[in-house]
Amino acid sequence: MNPLLMELLPLAGQGYCCSQILGLLFLGERENSLFIRSLSGLCHGLGQSGELCGLLTGGCCILGACSGKGGPPDGVPARSDADLLINAYVEWFRARNARGISCPAIMEETCGPGGAPDMARCGDLLSDCWEKILELLEEAGIDPTEEPC
Repeated sequence: MNPLLMELLPLAGQGYCCSQILGLLFLGERENSLFIRSLSGLCHGLGQSGELCGLLTGGCCILGACSGKGGPPDGVPARSDADLLINAYVEWFRARNARGISCPAIMEETCGPGGAPDMARCGDLLSDCWEKILELLEEAGIDPTEEPC
């Protein structure tokens, strides 16, 4: 079993969805309840609709938090490579999930036809996404533990 999965299972057991678990991994010891609550709008494919997977959209949010323009009062400018960073994640995610990037397509690929979410199997995708996010941030020279990230 993937070692990161052992960290993810308790979060799933507490009722967090995929995008929120990515956010909790990103925040680590930092507290930002508003950020985690906002990610709930991405759960189960954009507000429970089954559309775009929360691991895709949540990952884009995390990469945007590390590279996008900040709002008042900090006004941190966007990095010149912000769009490239996010696009690299989207392209990787599409290649990783050949059947599609909606929740039903991913559930079928990871859990079989008519499959329901199963953290023991679907958790591997979550773990892969987190590792890819960290890889992209490292390649861009961004430390996700430092502000403004």
